[in-house]
Amino acid sequence: MGFDKIEREIEISSVGGSTAVEFKIQSGEVIQLAIPPTVYPPRRDTRLMLDGLAGLTCSPGHLVEVGCGSGAISIAMALVGWKVSAFDINPIAVATTRGNAIEAGVAESIRVEEGGVGEDGWKIPSDADVIIWNLPYLNPPTEEGARLGPMEEAALGDEEELGWSSILLNSLNEGESQHKTFILLFRTDPYSLSSPNDWILNGWSSRLLAIERVGDETLEVVAFWIPGNNGDAHYLEESVSTMDDARELPNEGWQRIRAGIQRSGRGRRGSQWQSQAGDLTATWSLDQSVLNDLSPGLLQVAVGACVADVLSMDLKWPNDLLINGRKAGGVLIESSSLDGRVRIGIGLNQNPSHIEGREVAGWTESIGDIDDASAFQIVDAAIASILDDSVPIATPESSQLQRASWAAMSRALSRGAKATCTDMPVRIAGLKKSGALIAIDGSRLLEIDEVGELVISF
Repeated sequence: MGFDKIEREIEISSVGGSTAVEFKIQSGEVIQLAIPPTVYPPRRDTRLMLDGLAGLTCSPGHLVEVGCGSGAISIAMALVGWKVSAFDINPIAVATTRGNAIEAGVAESIRVEEGGVGEDGWKIPSDADVIIWNLPYLNPPTEEGARLGPMEEAALGDEEELGWSSILLNSLNEGESQHKTFILLFRTDPYSLSSPNDWILNGWSSRLLAIERVGDETLEVVAFWIPGNNGDAHYLEESVSTMDDARELPNEGWQRIRAGIQRSGRGRRGSQWQSQAGDLTATWSLDQSVLNDLSPGLLQVAVGACVADVLSMDLKWPNDLLINGRKAGGVLIESSSLDGRVRIGIGLNQNPSHIEGREVAGWTESIGDIDDASAFQIVDAAIASILDDSVPIATPESSQLQRASWAAMSRALSRGAKATCTDMPVRIAGLKKSGALIAIDGSRLLEIDEVGELVISF
C-alpha cells in the first residue's frame, strides 16, 4: 500500500471523529461499533450477509472474513462461538475491527490482520472452515460525494479486468478449496464483473442463501463448495452401462461414475441411449434417504431442471434436455431397496448430429466447445447443488425444487409449445410435488404422471 494513500487516509480520519453505530445480530443483541470516517460502515449488504450466514447448519468452527471493515460481521460470528480470522487491506479498518472487538468482549476470538485477496503472500488459513467476502461492487464515488479514504474507496470497487470473484477463484489451490465453504455477496443486477457463474462454470456447487433488491441493485449471498470433498469420480474408458456399473460403487457418500464410451445405455421406459465418443455418460449413486423428502418423479424433474439451467438448455417433462426443441440429453432415475441407493443416470450429446434420421442437439451449441470431463464437472456440481447433504448448508426443500423445476419447463412452454393428452389438446398449467404435470382440458383439470399419455411438440 503506497505511503501517499496511507497518509491521505490518516489525514481524512483526523478531520472528523468516529461515528457510533448500533448493529443488531442474529440473537437480537445490539453491538456498539465506533467507525472512523475512512472505514465502510455496516449497511444493507452487511445485514444481508449476516442473514445468509444464518443458513449455516454446522457447529461454530474457523471463519475467515475478507474485507472486515468495521468488524460487524466478524464480531457477530465470534459472539455465537466462531473463531474468526479477519483481514482488510486498509490498516485503519484493521485497527477499527480490533478496537470494536475489544469493546464487544471478543478480542480473544478474533485475529485481525492487514491483507487480502491479490496481496503478495496472502493466503487463506489452511484450517478455515468457512470463508466469507462481501465482494466489492460499488461504483467509484464522485469527487463531491467522496466520503471514504483512497484505500477504502479502492477496496469497495470491483477489480477492473477480471473481477475480484475470479481473482479469488484463480488464486485457490487444492488445499485452499478442499473441505471449505465460500460464502460471497454479489451484485447480480446491474451487471458486475464478479458473478456466481465464475464458480458454477468451474465446477463449484452453489446454493443461494439470501437475496434482496436494494434500490436499483439486486444483491445475492451465495455459498460455494467442491462436490464430493474433492473426491474424484470413478472413470471407465468403456462401459456397457454406467447405471449397472454404479451398483459396484461404495454405499456411502457422494459417488459417481463416468465412462468415455457407453455401449448400451438405458433411456426411459427401456429405450436405448446411443452415445458417441466425447459425449457425457455418467451415473450418480446416492443414499436412498434423498427420497425421504422428494418423490422419485420430482427428483427426476429437479435433476433435469438444474442440469438444464447450468447448461443453458430447456427441460421437457419429465426428463428430456433440449436445445431449440431438439433433444440433447436425458435423465433416468432408478432406486433399489436391496442396497439402499438411488441412481441418477445422465446422457448428454457433445455435438449436434443425426441419429436414426432424427436431428439431435449437443452442448457445444449452448455452452461452447468443452470436453466431456469439463461438462461432467459442471453437471456434477449442479446436481450436488440440490442434493449434496455433506456441506453446512441445508439442502433445498421440495417446494423450492418444485418451483425451480416448473420455471425450467416454462421456458420452453412459453415459446409456443403444443401439448396433447390422449390426442386431445391441453394446456400445461403446473407441476405437482409428486412430479406429475397439471394440465387443463377445457373445463377439466388433469393430472398426468405417465409420459405415454402426453405429447409435447415445439
